[in-house]
Amino acid sequence: MEKSKPTLDEWKALYDAAVEFRNIKPWEWVKETDIFGVQNPQAGEIGYCSIMGEMGEMLAMAVYHGTEGLQGYLKILNNQVKPEDPDSLHIQDCLIVMFEDKRFVEKEDIQLINRLGYKFKGHNAWPVFKSYKPGYFPWFLSRDEALYMVEALNQAKDVCLRLKENNQMLHPPQKNQYLIRLSETKDGKVIWKDEWREPAPIKTGYHANEPVDEIRLQRIKNTIKQVPAVWEIDFFFAPTAVREGGRPFFPQAIMIADHDTGFIHDVHLAQKDTCQKEFSEKFLLRMENTLIVPMEILVRKEDVAKLLEPYTSRLNIKLSKTKKLQNVDNAIKSMTRHFKGF
Repeated sequence: MEKSKPTLDEWKALYDAAVEFRNIKPWEWVKETDIFGVQNPQAGEIGYCSIMGEMGEMLAMAVYHGTEGLQGYLKILNNQVKPEDPDSLHIQDCLIVMFEDKRFVEKEDIQLINRLGYKFKGHNAWPVFKSYKPGYFPWFLSRDEALYMVEALNQAKDVCLRLKENNQMLHPPQKNQYLIRLSETKDGKVIWKDEWREPAPIKTGYHANEPVDEIRLQRIKNTIKQVPAVWEIDFFFAPTAVREGGRPFFPQAIMIADHDTGFIHDVHLAQKDTCQKEFSEKFLLRMENTLIVPMEILVRKEDVAKLLEPYTSRLNIKLSKTKKLQNVDNAIKSMTRHFKGF
């Protein structure tokens, strides 16, 4: 179900905050590496803010969700994201306001701006808000996101103006600390204060593995001969989004390829909540249907290794980590060309 949308008054508060932020032109003295945090008063989560525009190419502010969002941004900043990786498009976990020319503004945003009575003109004058979440299509802000973005913009303006007067204020007293704007309510009023903090510990991406069907594995071991085959196995975000009501999402895909011949044994799509169970089932079915237990399996992601290890260890299959899966990558490129129509 789609999350609730902001009211017109809430949209107006957001656009007002964006216009005030744009008018101080913080990108003239703030660098993209000047990162600071703003607490979400409702959820308590810390969002990490980055101001873009010092090179004049794109004027924007992004608020990265928690430690996971911050880590993703730092990977991009440090050129640790490989464009050829199909998951590279899903690393951003943030809210963003961009200041665009009118030709880049979507029809729905223009209609809202007209209803609110704003008159934006000129280069980089139109505020555009988007929510980026791994595995989902960039989308319009929900009510909770819009309310938080108002606070983030107001506190970012405060930090940027102080940074203009003191360009050392974001230098941390200790390594791996960030200046955080924290809120508290006193006598019915919300008061903001500065505090230096390290990011919270990062959450693990995947849940514990599904219980192993020991009887089924023993049957496979007893009835199917192991052969000197090597399989490449990976799971990744599919290159096209689907929509089942609400926000479009990118399914997770599992691919099993023969390392020597390039033959694609299986490709299967699943929603994120059920992908582990479905992928485990596809792996077992592939062995049962082909009557092949491979000698070795190549993976490149820790998540894939953790998913497969309970099965490979019981079936005496060698599980190897590698940097490249050539046949999987070739198949992903073909999938991407197909969905893009070239």
